[in-house]
Amino acid sequence: MKNPGRLAWFWWIAALACLGLAVGPRAPLTALMSLHMLVQIPLLVLAGLFAEQAWRAGRPSQDPAPGARPRPAWSYNEYGVPGLLLVSLVGAGWMVPKALDDALTDWRVAAFKYLGLPVCGWVLRASLRRSNVVIKLFFLGNFCWMSAIVGMIYLDQPVRLCNAYLQDDQDWSGRGLIALAIVLPSCWLLAELKPVWRFLNR
Repeated sequence: MKNPGRLAWFWWIAALACLGLAVGPRAPLTALMSLHMLVQIPLLVLAGLFAEQAWRAGRPSQDPAPGARPRPAWSYNEYGVPGLLLVSLVGAGWMVPKALDDALTDWRVAAFKYLGLPVCGWVLRASLRRSNVVIKLFFLGNFCWMSAIVGMIYLDQPVRLCNAYLQDDQDWSGRGLIALAIVLPSCWLLAELKPVWRFLNR
C-alpha cells in the first residue's frame, strides 16, 4: 500500500517546483510570447493542480460509509462541469494577445495571473476527479479546437497582435498552440485508455 504522507510530499514538491520555475526565472519566461503562453502559464496551472493532488493525498478517505448520506461539500461543482467551464473560460482569456501584454504592464493582471492560474489548476484537478469520460472528452475537445483555431489565426495574421512581442515569435506561438491541440488529447487518451475502453464497450 502506498504511504499517503510520502505521496503527499511528492506532490507538494512537484507543485513548488512548478511554481518556482514559473515565478523564479520570470524575465526569461516572459521574454518570448511562446514561452509566456506555452511554458509559464501551464506551469502556474500545474502548480495548482499538483497542490490539490497533494492536499487530497494527505487527507483520509472522504468517501461516505455504505448507506450513509453523501456529503454536499462539492454539490456546487456537480460532475465537475462548473469547474471545467471556469477553467475553459480562463484558458480562452489567456489566448487573447491583449492579456499577455497587460500581464507585463498592469500589476493587477499580473497578480491575477500568478494567483488565479494556480487556483484554476486546483479547480481543474478537483473537477476532473468528479467528471466522467464523456464530460472530460467534451471539454478537452472544446479546448483543443479553440487552441488550434487561435494558433491558425496567429499564423495567418500579417501583423503582430502583441505589442510586446515580435511577429516571428507570434508565428511560433501559433505553431505551439496547434501542436498543443494534437499532443494534449494524445496524452489524455494514453492516461484514460482503460476508462475510455470500458465506456466504448458497454
